[in-house]
Amino acid sequence: MNKEKTSFLFLLGGITLLVIGNSPATLLPFIVGTLEEGFNLSKQSVGLVVSTELVAMAISAIFFGSRVSKLNIRVSALLGCTIVIAGYFLCSLIETIEYLQLIRGVSGLGSGLLISCGHSVLSASNNPEKTYSAFLLMTSLCGASFLWIAGIAAEEGGYNLVFTTFGFIFLLLTPFLFFIKKQSSSEALEKISTVSLYSPVVILMTLGLLFFSIPSGGMWTFNERLGVEIGLLQSVIGKILSFSLLTGLLAPILVWFVGDRFGRKKPILFCVIVVLSSFIYMLSFMNLTSYITGNLIWNFTYTVAVIFVLAAAANLSPEGKLASWMNATALISQASSPVIFGWILGSQSFTNLLPFLVASILISYVCISLTKNQLD
Repeated sequence: MNKEKTSFLFLLGGITLLVIGNSPATLLPFIVGTLEEGFNLSKQSVGLVVSTELVAMAISAIFFGSRVSKLNIRVSALLGCTIVIAGYFLCSLIETIEYLQLIRGVSGLGSGLLISCGHSVLSASNNPEKTYSAFLLMTSLCGASFLWIAGIAAEEGGYNLVFTTFGFIFLLLTPFLFFIKKQSSSEALEKISTVSLYSPVVILMTLGLLFFSIPSGGMWTFNERLGVEIGLLQSVIGKILSFSLLTGLLAPILVWFVGDRFGRKKPILFCVIVVLSSFIYMLSFMNLTSYITGNLIWNFTYTVAVIFVLAAAANLSPEGKLASWMNATALISQASSPVIFGWILGSQSFTNLLPFLVASILISYVCISLTKNQLD
């Protein structure tokens, strides 16, 4: 029983690392919205600013993820957390966009370190579906709460209050990091990867996730702007987005009970098609109903897909390298999508995004299809 309690607390510490590490991506809609209004930036300009942090996160996650077996997880976690929290507080004081962009980039390096350490903890589990279901469950709960708070903070105090608020929130979460311990050499030896990171299945997984996440990353980045264009207040948008993330709570619960009885590939492909349908519905009608419904379905199915992708990655690479790479791939998608979407929306409307969304997600579908049964 004591061992089970220790294992639970160890996993809780790992989940905390990933919640804090991925927080810039979670808060992206309100970071984009408040920076655009606070510094009077164009959509393309603000896209470049937030992309700096996401690229830094991705590079850091790949770099440290490839060397995670050599890291002292607890020390690395505390270092990464210190960098991230300091970044939030410093950004609340900055009044020059160039300095803010630099600080967000450095903070992104700390986030990538947290992501690598977090996946190292979770991927060691004997049941990746259940472990990553628990992770996405906690992420959905935290994400919904974060967005609710971010919507209020954005309306009350702009980017300054948003950054200050979450600096304090993440500071309060740091005690959970002390549940993480450095693994023994015998534990580390048990975690042997069953596939090369440069094998065809990994390349296809990476490309599939990349082209699947770019549309989702772009839509998430400008989701708040889409709500504003429809005519909604930021506080209302925050509630809608937080509620849509709460419906994502059903996804981990579903995967927890279903497990891999249908494999992993088929559920991923099904989710890819449903996400595309959600985007088409949202952008074709552009009203309150389509905004709410589209966000609910999209967040649910995207979460299901991510759980199965991470479970497949953990199964192929139990030491956590591949899961870190998949997380980094999603971040690269989110880093590039603000630039792509900002360029399109700079001169066109949201409905003009549809051809790009369809093409990107269909490429993802083909890549995942070509993995045959290797994901199962």
